[in-house]
Order: sequence, then structure tokens, then C-alpha cells
Amino acid sequence: MKLDISKNEKPFEVKIIAFLLIALLLLDRNFSKLAIVGPIFLHDALLLFATIFALYKVPNKFKFPSIFLLLVISFLYFLYSIVFAGIDERYLLMVFRHFFLFFYLICCYIIANKIFLNKENINEAISFIVKIAKWSIVLQLGYFIYLFITVPNYSPLKGFSYFSAVGVMGIITYGAYALVYFNRVKRFIIFTFALVISAMLGHSSSFFALFAVYLVHFYISFTPKQRLIGLLSVILILTVVIFKLPQFNDGNANWRLLFWGEILNDAIFNKFLIFGNGFGEPFVSLDFAKEVVSEIGSYNLLGNNNPMVRWEVPPHNSFLTIIFHIGLLPSLLLLLPLKSAFLQIFVKVKSNDKKYLFLFYSLIGSVIWASFNVILELPHSAIYFWLIYFTYIFYNAKKT
Repeated sequence: MKLDISKNEKPFEVKIIAFLLIALLLLDRNFSKLAIVGPIFLHDALLLFATIFALYKVPNKFKFPSIFLLLVISFLYFLYSIVFAGIDERYLLMVFRHFFLFFYLICCYIIANKIFLNKENINEAISFIVKIAKWSIVLQLGYFIYLFITVPNYSPLKGFSYFSAVGVMGIITYGAYALVYFNRVKRFIIFTFALVISAMLGHSSSFFALFAVYLVHFYISFTPKQRLIGLLSVILILTVVIFKLPQFNDGNANWRLLFWGEILNDAIFNKFLIFGNGFGEPFVSLDFAKEVVSEIGSYNLLGNNNPMVRWEVPPHNSFLTIIFHIGLLPSLLLLLPLKSAFLQIFVKVKSNDKKYLFLFYSLIGSVIWASFNVILELPHSAIYFWLIYFTYIFYNAKKT
């Protein structure tokens, strides 16, 4: 089935998504937190409107049924959570707040299933991702200049210095672009330039994500038979980076590791790999929050005057947040459409398709970035991640 869309006329949903991403790139939280009425934000309202509009002429059968099943599971948990949240407004609010992780995925899945039926729209999405990447570099450089001029004794090595959340992901994406579309010396210079910028954002995980993209690029350059040695080298280098660099061994990093261990322990042993906690539940118990205080002196999970902090602070790994809500095995449904990515890493010779490689590297970087931060849970960055994810899987499906 193909949509009857003129090449000169962009689908309405595409216009809204493009507007949302540009607004997020330029305004960040000033846009994503712009309320219309009460708890209704302009970003979410526009995304919902685009999704409802996309349901017109949407295919009868959605592609990638594993994602459809994952979303059905999440919605059943959502209904269950509403029923058992009771009448307490605070807990009911948390049910909706937690579910927004899947709300963004649902919206992007529906829109992608309509728009990406047309191969030309997939190619235009790739071009748009490249434009976001280039704009991110320019805006970030401008922001550095602004900070140097206006902030006394400013140092990019202290605190956060990123222009916007989408901008950080755009810089990671630009590194992927440099690896694919430039050759030899120019590739080295431009990628190193992007890597240095990522190191100056105040997020060590942005540097790590882009560095890991390069290691994957280096690793898949070997033949499949040679990759065992390459894989061991990549694992060794990443292990050294994570456990030896001070940026990955401070209190913030230790807090994450304890938090992640608790989430996985609960998912594996208490929920038997299958079940999740639904929505509106605290991410950790009060006992664990006190244990973190005694272990590393962090009060992040206790808060000062906020009794709901254990509900509001996710594990700073979006995929573990998904596991917490719907269970470990159901969460793996998200990986099934990425079969080609795993084959590219472990089995297939490095692809000669530049568009495929660009999306592949962009996805790798985005996944690593989301594995260390709150990305898919928030409007500041969720739809850019899902744009890369769905563009990759639909492009690969059309290619094969």
C-alpha cells in the first residue's frame, strides 16, 4: 500500500514532527515544558494531534508486530495501574507520568507506520536527521562562544554546557555522519572535532556514546572471522573507559550502578523475568533508598521535602525503566526489529550502503546515550530517538 502524497507536499504529520524537533533543538525545555492548560503541554498536544491525524489512511496491518505487542502489553499495564491507583491524585498522576515513556513510542510507531510506507519519506527522514546533526554542531559552537563571553571564569569542563537535549543527540549523530560520509584525513579531523565537542558538554556519557560508535565502526571493518579479536579489544577498551576514567567513577556513577543493580535484581528474581511493576509504583523501596545513603552518602532517592522522589527519579537508563514497567522479557520485543543490526555487528561484512551505515551508527550512539540517561521518558529527547529507531528499521525493511 502506498500513500498518494505529492513529492512537493509534505504530509501533515511530517510537518508537525519537524516543527517539534526544531523547537526542541532551539528551545529545549522552554518548549517541552510549555503548558497550554494545567498539566497539558504544547509538545504533547501537538504530538497527539499528529498521531490522531496519522490514523487516517493508516495501514490495516501495522509493520513490526513485536513492537505492536509490546505496546499492547504496556497499555494493559496502564489500565491495570489506573484501576489500582485508587483515588489519590498523587499516585494517579504518577501513573500517567510514567506511562508517557510508552505514549511517545505509541505516537511515533503509528506515525511511522503511515509515513514510512513511502520510501521517499524514509530518505527525507534521513536527510532531516543529517540536518539536525549539522545544526546541532553550529548551535553548540555558538553556545560555547556565548558562555565564554557572558559567564565569568567559564570552563566547559565544569558543569553542563549543552545547548539542548536534542542538540546532544545531534552531535552524536554528526559523529556518525562524519564516519560515513568523509574519507581518511577529513573523516579523522571532523570526527575528532565532534568527539571533542561531546567531551565538553558536561555529560561524560555523550563522549562515551560517540567513542563507542567509533569502536563499532573500527570493529565491523574487520571480516567476520577476524572480529573475535576485535570484539575482545572493544570490550577491553570500553571497560577501561568505564572503570578507570574518573568521570565514570564519581558518586553519580556509583549511584547509577547501585540503582541499576536493584532494578535488574527485582526484574530477574522477584518478577521472574516476565512481570513488570506497571505504572505509578516507586522505582525503589524505602529500604534501598536508605541503603544508598549508607553506601555512598547519596540522598537522591530520599529527597528533602519531596515524599514522591522515589516515584519521580527513574534509574537514568531508559531501557531499564522500560524493564521496570513491563518486565525484562517483554522489553526484549523492542530488539526484534533490530535483527539486522546484530547481524551487522557479529556476522555480516560491513555494509557499503552509506545511508544504512549512517542510521546504524546513529542508532548505536543513541542507544548508548539512552542507556546512561533519562531520554525516552522525557519530551526533550524521546521523539528524536524514535525517529532514528524507526527510520533505521523501516529503511532496512525496504532495502531487504
